[in-house]
Amino acid sequence: MKKCSIRRAALVIAFAFVFGCKDTGEKANVLPSNDFTVEQAQQWFSDFQKSARSFGQAGDRVIWGAATQRKVTADDEIVVAPVLSGNFLGCRIKDGRKDKRKPDEEYIAGRIQRSLVVRKVRGKIEAMEMRTVYDADYEPRTVNGRTDTSNFEGKVYFFDMNGKLVNGLIYESGKQVAMFGPVKGGRTSDMVEVCTDWYHQGCVDGYGCSGWVYQETTCEMVYIGQSSGGTGTVWSNSLDVTLTGGSDVLFEALMQLPYVSELWGSMNQTEKDYFQSRKWLIPQAAFAWGSAKVFVQLFYCNDSDDGNWNAFKHAAWSAFLCMQFGVSTTLEITNNHELLSPVNQKTMDLFNNDLGIKAYKKMSATLASMPAYNPGPKLALIANTILQKITEGMGVRLAPENVPEGTFQMFMSTDETGLCN
Repeated sequence: MKKCSIRRAALVIAFAFVFGCKDTGEKANVLPSNDFTVEQAQQWFSDFQKSARSFGQAGDRVIWGAATQRKVTADDEIVVAPVLSGNFLGCRIKDGRKDKRKPDEEYIAGRIQRSLVVRKVRGKIEAMEMRTVYDADYEPRTVNGRTDTSNFEGKVYFFDMNGKLVNGLIYESGKQVAMFGPVKGGRTSDMVEVCTDWYHQGCVDGYGCSGWVYQETTCEMVYIGQSSGGTGTVWSNSLDVTLTGGSDVLFEALMQLPYVSELWGSMNQTEKDYFQSRKWLIPQAAFAWGSAKVFVQLFYCNDSDDGNWNAFKHAAWSAFLCMQFGVSTTLEITNNHELLSPVNQKTMDLFNNDLGIKAYKKMSATLASMPAYNPGPKLALIANTILQKITEGMGVRLAPENVPEGTFQMFMSTDETGLCN
């Protein structure tokens, strides 16, 4: 049997963007207009990049068509635009609050939404990178078709154009409960470490993408303290725009990422409705989908219905989803996916989905001890564990395979057959 390649397996769909600029002089940072438009922000950023050193990759794209302009105060305006890229990002923060309610967490891939904030304040323009990091158990709500931000839980990072942390916010149940940054503030403070782990994926049109290649880790010590929160600031306005934003332009851009359009095309309407109000889940869902397809081809050289390979794919897919979202969200996603399946296939797929979830739960302690920001070893461990369970007969398959609908099929235990020669 072939051994899996971690490099080949670590296919990640992610939001990512880093940029860094040197000062180009005051003249480049001043606009005569009293109203700051998306078009002005786009033109300024385009001109600024021409003479600036950028830490990003060639594939970085600011989705200006989905940008939103907002006036914070009379002399402070922002334009917030989502960013898509071929970079993989892991973020870690050691939460030192004495009254913290959540354990320290690591975040990867689709739990991080990347945005470019172009700010015009008192006639001068500056740009910041914003990272909105969603807590694993955060579930968005919609009111009148729009995202309700009143229950947001997560962390928000703002970095200047040299990659230095400017400000950070922590939200629980929709309320700002703490802030962190390079300057001590708040009623109580602790020193904590914020780290970012960067990977890059090389893609060539017509030839696909390579595995993720580690680039660097950047860390800095910052202060974290209690905060009574507050609205009306550039930070809270930028977050509100990011949480409530989203347009057809952004959705079309998402569809251009590897595996996303393929996953979307396989969905029933219930699934699509579910993800429409949870767009930030789409990259990670596509990551799990794409990873399962990579491994089923690697082990079985077959991606059709009914057989051992199909049992493996469903179990692996469910386990990969658990790695990204946890069991509860995985059950929602997988149950929605099977709603319209024929009765026999639905029974088979739900059984194998459950096998993958149970396998993940047994591995969870081991997986938790492995770095969250590098998914390759986790993927390999999950895939090999699922493969062992399928070959030992713990999954369910239908036989004969791939017959016309309505043909009698028997439920059988999985076995060792069907593996690549």
